[in-house]
Amino acid sequence: MAQHGIAGAASRDVRFAQANGKAKSFFLSWSRGDPLRTPSPQPQCPASSSHLPHLSCLCPWQPSHTLSHTNPLPCLLRTDTKTPRFSCILYALKTTQQVQVRGEVVKFKVKRRVVVADQYRRPRTNAQTSMSTSASGQQLSFTPQMPQIYAKQWAELIRGKHGIEIVSDYDQGNGNIRFPVVPGEPQTVTVLVQNCGAEVVTLQRFQPRQQSQELSFTDEQGAMQGQSLLLHPGGMYPIQVRCLTTCNGHFSAVLFFEFTKEPDDPFSISRYVAAIAKSQLAKDLGPSAPFQPYEASLQRLVTVVTEDGIPPASSLKNELEREVPLGTYRYPKSLKDTILLGPNTSASSSWAAMCSLLEAPLQAENYHQKFQLLLHLEEIQMEVDIRRYDMQDVTMVQDRALLVLDVPGVAENRPSLLRGDHLFAHLSSERDHSPLVRYKGYVHSVELEKVRLGFSSKLQKMFVNNLKFDVTFTFSRLPLQVQHRAAVLAMRRGLSSLLFPSASCHKSLFPGPFQPRWFNHKLETNEEQCRAVTHIVTGMSRPAPYLIFGPPGTGKTVTMVEAIKQVWTCFKDARILACAPSNSATDLLCQCLIKDIAPQNIYRLIASSRNHREVPADIMPCCNWDDEQSSYVYPSKEHLRQYRIIITTLVTAGRLVSANFPPGFFSHVFIDECGHAVEPESVVAIAGLLAPMDQETNPNGGQLVLAGDPKQLGPVLTSPLAIQHGLGTSLLERLMLHNPLYKKLSGGYDPQFITKLLWNYRSHEAILRIPNELFYDNELKVCKSNGLDIQNLYCTWEELPKKGFPIIFHGVCGEDQREAKSPSFFNTAEIEVLVHYLKKLLQSQGKGSCPTVSPKEIGIISPYRKQVEKIRKAITSLDPDLQKLPDISQLKVGPEHGGERSTPCHRRREPCQPQPRVASGPVSAVPSPGGLCGGVPGPGAACDPHLHRAQLQHIPPVRPDLQAGLPQEPQGTTLPQADPSSWASPSSLWFSQAGRAALGAQCHTRAACTQVELGEDERCCSQVKPSCLSSSEA
Repeated sequence: MAQHGIAGAASRDVRFAQANGKAKSFFLSWSRGDPLRTPSPQPQCPASSSHLPHLSCLCPWQPSHTLSHTNPLPCLLRTDTKTPRFSCILYALKTTQQVQVRGEVVKFKVKRRVVVADQYRRPRTNAQTSMSTSASGQQLSFTPQMPQIYAKQWAELIRGKHGIEIVSDYDQGNGNIRFPVVPGEPQTVTVLVQNCGAEVVTLQRFQPRQQSQELSFTDEQGAMQGQSLLLHPGGMYPIQVRCLTTCNGHFSAVLFFEFTKEPDDPFSISRYVAAIAKSQLAKDLGPSAPFQPYEASLQRLVTVVTEDGIPPASSLKNELEREVPLGTYRYPKSLKDTILLGPNTSASSSWAAMCSLLEAPLQAENYHQKFQLLLHLEEIQMEVDIRRYDMQDVTMVQDRALLVLDVPGVAENRPSLLRGDHLFAHLSSERDHSPLVRYKGYVHSVELEKVRLGFSSKLQKMFVNNLKFDVTFTFSRLPLQVQHRAAVLAMRRGLSSLLFPSASCHKSLFPGPFQPRWFNHKLETNEEQCRAVTHIVTGMSRPAPYLIFGPPGTGKTVTMVEAIKQVWTCFKDARILACAPSNSATDLLCQCLIKDIAPQNIYRLIASSRNHREVPADIMPCCNWDDEQSSYVYPSKEHLRQYRIIITTLVTAGRLVSANFPPGFFSHVFIDECGHAVEPESVVAIAGLLAPMDQETNPNGGQLVLAGDPKQLGPVLTSPLAIQHGLGTSLLERLMLHNPLYKKLSGGYDPQFITKLLWNYRSHEAILRIPNELFYDNELKVCKSNGLDIQNLYCTWEELPKKGFPIIFHGVCGEDQREAKSPSFFNTAEIEVLVHYLKKLLQSQGKGSCPTVSPKEIGIISPYRKQVEKIRKAITSLDPDLQKLPDISQLKVGPEHGGERSTPCHRRREPCQPQPRVASGPVSAVPSPGGLCGGVPGPGAACDPHLHRAQLQHIPPVRPDLQAGLPQEPQGTTLPQADPSSWASPSSLWFSQAGRAALGAQCHTRAACTQVELGEDERCCSQVKPSCLSSSEA
């Protein structure tokens, strides 16, 4: 057993851990020559042995069981006096496949029962109830389960009954009638109602619903007007469907037929009718293969045994101390049981206790307990949502010691996989076995949609080509862990005065008036920005945090950067921690700071899971990437002390907490885009790093500055219970909503604690008007440029329906589609319109007073990577006119948005949007009818996924047929109904800044509307897409 590095040691510790990672790890110590006892069999514990003296540890099979001399391993009992060596015991355990050995780590294989608890699914007491309810009894909105419910009811609606069948020459199956049309040419098809039975049936009424205006319906005897008619056996009744359209698109209606047959009850049959007008471009961009959703049951209880895989070799150089432990913070099994059973069962007392804590106001006394419960609820729902990316019957390819798996959607973090993450695979042929042997595969690399995985040697030996697997995805718990710890440390470190401030000490850090030398001279003319910087630097709000309320385009990041520079200049002993939820927002802080502060004074700490190629070149000199070692490094506390400014994402700040910097080490903590982070995530950068201002012990420190906009969408969450009870409320928003210090009074906000920025530097007045009136009390003002009037450059463009109004809303009757096994949506009709405007824009060539625009000055934005892929294909490969342009390859297409760049498109991490931006020039929206907030541009020029919270009231529910791949169900069923005219679907938009146009797409589905950017390193629990959870920092 020398190969395991343990034989021959006189005394050695070997770590044992369960393969599933959930049980306690424990250590075995032994010494040669120890006396033995006569063993007595205890078959319930395969890990215990009389031959392992000095054992005192918790057994994974029995949590309260302590291994001792009297608890031997039954299969290793001997009747003679010869003592087997430890290596022999280990060999026996390995040979019988009860453990896996890797180096000095021994992992026991254990059976584990796996089941998920969906908070959208409740046990029903009434079989007719199909609407999920929340803990308070309120109806929940559209849920992930609705497509399944809807599919069953649609199957019943389209089924023939009592001999009645509805047929057409264009039947596509599943109740769909789809026929092609050509724009400008009327097309008529016939739908026949046939009585194939032996008895007379009465057609009471035929009614189209959710009808596109391009469709019209006629019948001979007035059934559409409610004139009943008899259908005798063998009889049929024709319905004429006519479509006339002037443009390409998807034009649909649901036909609802009502019948009676004496003495039976009335019955109904439905059909979904769609006329499809496609150009050759749309046909070329169509689905490469039919969409194949994953349909495995999430409720099936599975018993599994896990074979551990081979993780990638770590090149990380970590010298940063780990003095503050990071617990696992697993949720209790009883909580999942409570959710599984629901409120109206024997577990109702547990449900009531849970609701009591959830509904209690957040206070210092229940801070840890409430956030712990909310984070547990979020994790339990994340386990459900991540399963929706699982795959069945897929094959892998062997590449030396690794297996390569194609994962559609991984490029857009659906699911998210990073180096060091893991997934599980089992043989498709064994999916019904119990226990199920699953193989844990560690991610070694991700290249486009190919994931290279390290599995156990057992799987490698049995692998053959075309062997089919079922794959289950997971997420990293690291962000959850650091947030749990932050909630615990918050009250333990006495942060009540920061998190629940009640007053200021009115102590200024300056003996006299603050007279700064501005780094950014543009601030001198902005009263609100100057005021905010002055109050931050003087520290007059302490111990209360200072808030910068920055609507889009008002320069909150610029204000925060100026404040950091002033603190760095004025206080030579100040140490600053600057954070943001995402890598791109954090990079931007760093890029702005190094313009005036030498890089040797700044340290950008980046998580090891981030691809170093994505790090902007200008911040590489001050970040922790080491070119010589080709890896990230984490220097010691002593090394970090030489930097006065440390910049990191919120979750990565947890590393600094673990390092245990002395109290008061950081005098200032700045958090940008605070509104996009759940409160525990923001607290990660505070608890254990910032000591509250105290006149005796910390008179010059304790300054916390938060910048953001609570009017925009907050963090993305999956748990309906966590959402309902406040986890989606950021620290910034909670203070502004519930703390008197930050309330707006008749005279405005108290500038000692909060400043609202008012001057918008980016937007045309027409773009700004609606959000200004709806959400910002009509206080925002457009700042006119002293130089080139970029906001009005394209106000005379010939394609604008209204000159001087640089926005185009172009309604598109398109169909959202998916292909193969990719979860990402695309809409070819929107791409057609987008290409039309793109060509018009490029062909303008400076006509009139509009400047010439080149492809490199255009950015196309879409939240869906599949839409991005199709747009790129259309521009670079399919459209002959665009292909001829010499620099068309420089046209940027991507999910990017936001940012103060010459083009709105910039590199960022998926999925996210750190900074809401309002466009400065013309905006062209290409939504489906009813989309885009009822035609109201959001704060990000409508195309910005940073939609305001209040504006979401104008956003309708998502069409069920878009989610389920089925037609919308007519009224009269048990499903909740919404006004079909208000259905939302993906929308394409474009906008321009400084003469740079940008085309893009925006979707108002639950997933797209709530995208919030998180770094690949910090993928916080507040977003699963499966979000963004990474495993880089255990």
